[in-house]
Amino acid sequence: MSAIGGVEGLRGSPGQVRLRVRIRVWWRRWWLDRELADGRSPGSSRDLSVRAMQLVGAAARREVACSLRRVVLDAERPCESVVWATVPLRRGVIVRWREGLLGLAERLEAREPVNPCGVARARLLVCDGTGPLYNPTPERSFEDALWWIADGLRLCPPHAWDGPVLMKLDPEHAAWTCARCGAVATTSDPAVRPA
Repeated sequence: MSAIGGVEGLRGSPGQVRLRVRIRVWWRRWWLDRELADGRSPGSSRDLSVRAMQLVGAAARREVACSLRRVVLDAERPCESVVWATVPLRRGVIVRWREGLLGLAERLEAREPVNPCGVARARLLVCDGTGPLYNPTPERSFEDALWWIADGLRLCPPHAWDGPVLMKLDPEHAAWTCARCGAVATTSDPAVRPA
């Protein structure tokens, strides 16, 4: 079978293939986020490319920004008013670095493009119970984690567009990935690199 939108070995209509890939990416999102956060290029696999596109979308960015803001609000509330679902927050360090967390939230909510690496890093900060938001002896200090995320959000213009490596999401668009920073862009013609 020939590749359908860059997806080899998956049988079915293009819509079914896209649905299968999205479901697989959803099930593997934690692992894929870790790969992207560690700097692996989204162009290195179809699943990473799809996940990168999801992470740079407005909905995912807004969700992570809201989570960062919620962490700050919860840390600033009196202990009695906060209901802890799982691991308690390191309130003192969060309050001390609140401006950094809120700055990251603002950057995620802005309209400017961001690198999926940084969005994955911010998502891991919020979701990883062993990270510096929750763990008093984390692998990476809180300050280092904030800079790690901020560095990951930066793009690297001019981009070194490599590809098109992402499967065609629809017949009119092809996606390209920057070989240096992992930024993703779409074009209406797969023969034309993004600007």
